[in-house]
Amino acid sequence: MTREQHYRRLLALYPSDHRRQHGEEMLGVLLAAHGGWRDDLDLVRGAAALHLRRTFNMDGGVSLRDAMVVVSLLGPILLLSGAAPDLHEIAWWFKADGLVAVVPYEQVPDWPAWAAWAVVAVLTLFGARRPAAAMAWVACAVHLTIISAFPINYAANYENTGLLLLGVFTTIGLTWSAGPARGKELVGRRGIWLAFGGVALSTLMVAMMSALYALGFWAYLLGPWLAWATFVFGGCLACRRVPDRRTGRHAAFVLALPLVSNLVDYGLFALLGPPLFWTPSVTTALFYGIPTLMVLAGLGILGRIRRSLPN
Repeated sequence: MTREQHYRRLLALYPSDHRRQHGEEMLGVLLAAHGGWRDDLDLVRGAAALHLRRTFNMDGGVSLRDAMVVVSLLGPILLLSGAAPDLHEIAWWFKADGLVAVVPYEQVPDWPAWAAWAVVAVLTLFGARRPAAAMAWVACAVHLTIISAFPINYAANYENTGLLLLGVFTTIGLTWSAGPARGKELVGRRGIWLAFGGVALSTLMVAMMSALYALGFWAYLLGPWLAWATFVFGGCLACRRVPDRRTGRHAAFVLALPLVSNLVDYGLFALLGPPLFWTPSVTTALFYGIPTLMVLAGLGILGRIRRSLPN
């Protein structure tokens, strides 16, 4: 392998747009310097630092407004998948007289929240940003009210944390960004259909959940993860339609909040165990706070706040 081939392999670690702009210049400097392993190490370290800066948008290269308009368009669609595991609760809701009755521990009567999000999705697709934003705030309020009314039931269903957080970020996007009309320009009709496809496949996975017992208990436990991953994957595919890939990736990370929260909550529960639920305030702070900080850091907002503070 020649020195030029060696350096080109190391330069391949850098983002493609960076290579297009500076690759040949960097290659020329490296060939002229006749460096050794220290130059190789500097190249690897520089590539890692650049990827890290871009991951957390520390260079300001991602338009947060564009990322949030994508979230405002696709978020209400993906949130429809939250209703799939809870369809059986509609019957319970009418049978047991709603919030008046004592709901079984394993059920969460949150179908009114998903009904509100269905209205938001329809309004969003028709480009009615302001009514959609108003209804999104209602949906979040309904969801929070149900959580407050049935805290014990939600303690056994911590996977809903990610859906609530996605709802909050979607509502923020609908309220303060350019809205779904701009989102349609970025993802196109195909992106919208990909998001709906992910929701449909996720619903199908939920419907087939009981059949997974035939494969073994491990398959039954894996089923919910596959259902969550399916609709998140549909959202990520839709984000790939965004012309600016970095904007699409940051929007996809926000839309992946349900899966991210699941992983965080599962890790916390596995690490700390049942004692985590003995202090509800700590549980709430961890389950909701960690995923929120991850998204804010990924969007580069925490860095902006730090830079705005007086020295």
